[in-house]
Amino acid sequence: MTDVVDLRKQARHLENEIDAKLVAFSKLGINTSARHVNADEIPLLDEEQVFENMASEIETLLSKLLFINERMSELQPNGAAMLHTMQRHKEILKDYKLEFNKIRNNFIARKDREDLLGSVRKEIE
Repeated sequence: MTDVVDLRKQARHLENEIDAKLVAFSKLGINTSARHVNADEIPLLDEEQVFENMASEIETLLSKLLFINERMSELQPNGAAMLHTMQRHKEILKDYKLEFNKIRNNFIARKDREDLLGSVRKEIE
């Protein structure tokens, strides 16, 4: 029983960490677009590098959470409540993966649009 309790604690800890990082990750995608209003300005940090670092961190945390969920699945559930809890952790992981992919894809699409508009501006000038 202790193993299940420990695994659940680890899962909750990872879920909280992933949630906080996803919030910051989504803000990065939103806040960077305002910086590109003036094409002459050079950002202090390479936004793509920051984005990739954050994406890598989140992917690592998602992998760890997947591993914890798999370990919980290997244990026999001790009643309906435990089965429900294990299922809930799987659903949370699925939701986080979907959110992560949505944020990442939106950032990439925005970056591609900005790159395209930047090249068109240069051709016009």
